This record gives sequence, C-alpha cells and structure tokens, in this order.
Amino acid sequence: MRDPEEVVRAYLDAVGALDLEALADTFADDVVMDLPYAPPGFPRRVEGKADVTAFFAGLPAMITPLRFHDYRLDVLADDPGSVLAQYASDARILTTDRPYRNSYIARFRVRGGAIAWFAEYFDPVTLVEALGGTVTMPGQEVSA
Repeated sequence: MRDPEEVVRAYLDAVGALDLEALADTFADDVVMDLPYAPPGFPRRVEGKADVTAFFAGLPAMITPLRFHDYRLDVLADDPGSVLAQYASDARILTTDRPYRNSYIARFRVRGGAIAWFAEYFDPVTLVEALGGTVTMPGQEVSA
C-alpha cells in the first residue's frame, strides 16, 4: 500500500499531466473534493469517485496540462493520513490562449492508499482572468 505522501504526489503528477486514468487510481470510491474558492460556474463540492473523475475529465477541453511543479508535501504529525500540499501550475486556457499560472494549497486525507477527501485552495481571480474575465476593485472601474 502506498503511503499518503506517495498517493498525493501521484495525484499531482496525474492532474498536472491530465492523465485521467492515473488520476482515477488515486481516489477512494467515496472521495470528496472541496473547492472552497471556486468561482461561479465551478462546483464547490463534488462527491464520489465517478463524479470527481468526471469533473477532471472536462479539463482537457478547457486547459492544457497544468504541469504542476514546486511540490511541498508535509504529512501532519498528529494525523499521518493527512498531507498538506503546496504547488504551482503552468498551463494555458485553450479558448483564450492566455497563460494560467496559479499557486495552490491543498489538504488531503488518505485512507487505505487512496484519497478519501481533499480541499484545494487557489486564487480564483487568476482563473477568471485567464478565462477572459475581469475583476476590478470598487472605484477602479474603467469608463468607456
């Protein structure tokens, strides 16, 4: 059985390459994915291996491989099944041809050699802008 850090590394490698088969192999049947900072149009929670895998299956139509890099993985001392991960992406959005480079922090719970739960935190403004949207601070609006 793979240790939690190895499972999380396999997940990051699979998502980074958009290798959906390898990705599905990292999930428990009852996996839960939380995306607390997801912008409108993206789910904040997805439950079950089939639905989480289906979420990722939609990515290749939207984005180039994410090429995750600069992993920093820390197994929590008080919970050896939990891993805190920091990483970054370097991809392009296909519809806009804009770069998508973001930084992430995620927490994973690994049970029986598979991911049972994870929450990923990223800058949603970076994603919205890469998709062609804009975000402006009040008082900073540009007049036409």
